[in-house]
Amino acid sequence: MKNFCLLLILVLSACNVPVKEQKEILPSWNDGKARSAIIEFIEKTTNETSADFIAPEDRIAVFDMDGTILLEKPNYVLFDFAVRQMHMRMAEKPELKEKQPFKAIAEEDWSYFKEVGYFAPDGLYSVLLYATDGFTNEEYQEAVNTYFETVKDERYGKSYKYLVYQPVLEMIDLLKDNAYSVYIVSGSDPQFTRGFCAEVVGIPVTNVIGSTVLTAFKENVGASTLTRQHEFVQPINDEAGKPVNILNKIGKVPVVAIGNSKGDYHMLQYSKNAKVSLQMIVNHDDEEREYKYNDEEMKQLCADKDWIEISMKNDFKLIFSDN
Repeated sequence: MKNFCLLLILVLSACNVPVKEQKEILPSWNDGKARSAIIEFIEKTTNETSADFIAPEDRIAVFDMDGTILLEKPNYVLFDFAVRQMHMRMAEKPELKEKQPFKAIAEEDWSYFKEVGYFAPDGLYSVLLYATDGFTNEEYQEAVNTYFETVKDERYGKSYKYLVYQPVLEMIDLLKDNAYSVYIVSGSDPQFTRGFCAEVVGIPVTNVIGSTVLTAFKENVGASTLTRQHEFVQPINDEAGKPVNILNKIGKVPVVAIGNSKGDYHMLQYSKNAKVSLQMIVNHDDEEREYKYNDEEMKQLCADKDWIEISMKNDFKLIFSDN
């Protein structure tokens, strides 16, 4: 009898398989309108019985990068990289300091770029062209890898690889877990961001859209090279250029669009062409943990355009991962 009871206990214990713990949804978010909007949108668009159901092949989400996923102060990361490259070129050829935009960089006259406009021949975007003229793709990629491995942000003391917004990464993961295809649609050069996005954000290099520098193909004996030219493939991937490049690269209207500035306005409004859609703005209103800029303007824009505001101060339990 004793042996029978022992056997019964063993059988019952074997049948009592522990229930697998469910993955916590958006753990770095505070409860509020923004978190609820994300969860509710995903629930209704993935429920086949819902009138708002979206077929998996049409579940397209687009995210801006700088200021939406990645820290963009005190400078855009791509711009910081390009400025460092420009200083190297000026060290080799000091006469470059006599002409723009080299002169503005040598004198740290950042107001110059606001005055001439970002898209001007010697404006902000031109800095990348001047900084990497003549680089082969391999040379450029090596310079980018070195930058991310060696340069640290002065305020946080970390590589920019670690200065990504943990709550936004969780949102991206939640979308991917629910059969959404996620794309990065950035004003930055895609060749600059692809490795970073694959390693840190978990976005494949094929899902990165950006302001593309024209390259020229040259065939050599046993190999070939692509060399960067002093020209962008039009349109530059900012403001009204974003919807054009989304159409050209993806071929579908995104149903989710997330940005942080007026440069994302056209992308968010374009996504409203979908029958069911969600537009959100990451609003930088937390000067203690990150930065505060244009927050009232973005708050009003969200109200005017029926977008959902994501307040860093109120919606994010933490800004960056502790890793």
